[in-house]
Amino acid sequence: MAKHVINNPGGRKPLPEEEKYGKPIPVRFTPKQFVRIKRKAGEMPISTYIREGALHAIVRQPVSKELMKEIRDLNNLGTNINTLVKLAHQAGLMTIADKANEALDGVNAILHQARLKIKEKEDNDESENQS
Repeated sequence: MAKHVINNPGGRKPLPEEEKYGKPIPVRFTPKQFVRIKRKAGEMPISTYIREGALHAIVRQPVSKELMKEIRDLNNLGTNINTLVKLAHQAGLMTIADKANEALDGVNAILHQARLKIKEKEDNDESENQS
């Protein structure tokens, strides 16, 4: 039997510190989730696929329940004002319709500002996650 000859005495060169993986994170998946992840990973090793997804995916933080309630209330208020505007137009009450339209514009402006703040918070969270 021939003796195995090592062409690289001392073995493989060690990886630089910044390329070493040292912190395993145990994660559990249902069999269905695992099959789905394996299919999405394709030829890529599953651990590499999960690592890349965790490092580069955009994860949106949930909006607080309080903020969602405020937004829902504003939406409901806007719907009510819109109904009043429609009824005022039908009854020929143009002054009331105009004031209601102004109020509706105000509600829409507040909703727009809330959406901008949510987007800004998501963008800030995303930039913190990337660093």
